[in-house]
Amino acid sequence: MKILQLINRFPWPLKDGGALGYYNFTKAYHEAGIDLYVMCFNTSKHQVDFEQIPASVKQLAKYTLVPLDNRVKFKDALKNLIFTNDSYHVSRFISKDFETKLSLLLAENNFEVVVFESVFMAPYLKTVRANSKALCVLRAHNVEYEIWDSLAVKESNPIKKIYLKILAKRLKAFEMACMNEFDALSFVTQTDALHFNKFGLQKPYHIAPTGIDISRLRPQDSIQIPNTLLHIGSMDWMPNQESVRWFIENVWPPLRIKFPHLIFKVAGRNMPADFFNYQGNGIEILGEVEDAIECMNQASIMVVPLFSGSGIRVKILEGMALGKCIVSTSLGYTGIAAQNGIQIHVADDKNTFIAKLSNLLAHPLLISETGKNARTLIEKEYESSLVMQHLLNFYKQQIKN
Repeated sequence: MKILQLINRFPWPLKDGGALGYYNFTKAYHEAGIDLYVMCFNTSKHQVDFEQIPASVKQLAKYTLVPLDNRVKFKDALKNLIFTNDSYHVSRFISKDFETKLSLLLAENNFEVVVFESVFMAPYLKTVRANSKALCVLRAHNVEYEIWDSLAVKESNPIKKIYLKILAKRLKAFEMACMNEFDALSFVTQTDALHFNKFGLQKPYHIAPTGIDISRLRPQDSIQIPNTLLHIGSMDWMPNQESVRWFIENVWPPLRIKFPHLIFKVAGRNMPADFFNYQGNGIEILGEVEDAIECMNQASIMVVPLFSGSGIRVKILEGMALGKCIVSTSLGYTGIAAQNGIQIHVADDKNTFIAKLSNLLAHPLLISETGKNARTLIEKEYESSLVMQHLLNFYKQQIKN
């Protein structure tokens, strides 16, 4: 089978959930014997030097990279707000250069499936339709507008609140308008699929959670540091910023009093400068770390106090694959078939977070047992090749239809 992935960024380095989500599927397509092409933006936000990309990544597909300055610009955002009803989030990924190169790539290749990785690549559906008879599949990693809608609800600045509401409304309109233009959809969670169904989805869909490459994720209990909590994730993503601030300001002070030797590490690329003001009193703001896997292996407990967003948290799946004990909100582990108290521990408010973490810290064997259960779950339900085989069977069935 010949497949083209259209991605809004290059899936490397593996330092945030977005890159991991794309990369894991690219690698799984390759390992399933797919003749894979990847066309993606090389954005200003996630810019890469292709010459420096490891050979092991280059061999996964035939790549076409198109430069794109997708920085948020005040003048462009203002013009978008005043003179159009378009989604500014989507418009930042519209490129004539990309469209031209995509047309050429489609003319030179007979693709059976074109996968649009996220709604931000949906503007290129017309180009694909005009140049190919391929099955067009939208891979919805999140219900994107929900993220911004949730942030708007919690925003205290009235002007910013109004603007976020407008962004969410326009993004919602775009997502709901384009969903039935594709031949089929692939969702990360059943929750997201049900959300689209509620708004009139008429196309066939498949649930394909982010597959995990367990070969690169090996637990190393020998380097685990006791009494160490960790939050790791891309820190230019607003829901992550919100979650860490909430944890530090609400959970950490009373927890630190109960456990004065406890350490809380915060890691992630693009750390906002003001987060370094939290440094001290057991809090270590690490910023981007060279080896995320080693960083996770060193932690005794990972915390995911997420209150905004949708989709699936790849870092939770990776942490579970590494045998980590994780304490998360219900929203944080949405789409993951883990049982509270068995493979994960769930807390949705300050007092429950404190109680769950206190119990775990007082019972190290429970931390270890939870981690082992989590690893077993990933091996049985989320291993990449298993997820990919189900997805390819879905593609084949849709092509027949």
